[in-house]
Amino acid sequence: MQKVVTLQPNQNLLNSMDKNLILKQEADNDGKSVYLYYDAMVGLYLAYGLSAYYTTMVTEPYISYSEEMEMPVALLRKEHILYLRQSLTKVEHEMKKFYLFKLRGTVGNAGYDKWLQKILDRHKRVVK
Repeated sequence: MQKVVTLQPNQNLLNSMDKNLILKQEADNDGKSVYLYYDAMVGLYLAYGLSAYYTTMVTEPYISYSEEMEMPVALLRKEHILYLRQSLTKVEHEMKKFYLFKLRGTVGNAGYDKWLQKILDRHKRVVK
């Protein structure tokens, strides 16, 4: 029998500690870190903010905008993770929890604002 999860209005799937950790890591991103977080509900890894931006330099994940996190989010399937593992330096990994990759050189946020604006424009057209 399939289990159905019912969310109350404004109930989020990320607990506040995870959300705070993600917000802090992305705010403190050193310009070469890619943080991925496993979402067991959908069976995908997620990257937010600059980490999401950096993933697009290596592979082509599905990109959206997270209203809850107030930043872009990349949804990564197994094949995306394989590309990242081949192209980046893996620093940390805990199975079905998280990955931390490092880019070979510092990229910073050059081009991030323009990329973010395209995502926001698309999001506003779709979600009205």
